Amino acid sequence: MDNEDIAKEWFKIAETDLTSAKFLQNMKSIPIEIICYHCQQSVEKYWK
Repeated sequence: MDNEDIAKEWFKIAETDLTSAKFLQNMKSIPIEIICYHCQQSVEKYWK
């Protein structure tokens, strides 16, 4: 697996975290802490 493949894999996982955060925004009782966690995780994965 080359660096480009590894980066694509991390980007895919980062997108999943971001999608989760967006989904959680639609809950009646908005779980801010969990949304922030997923956003932070997404950013870290993009940076890798």
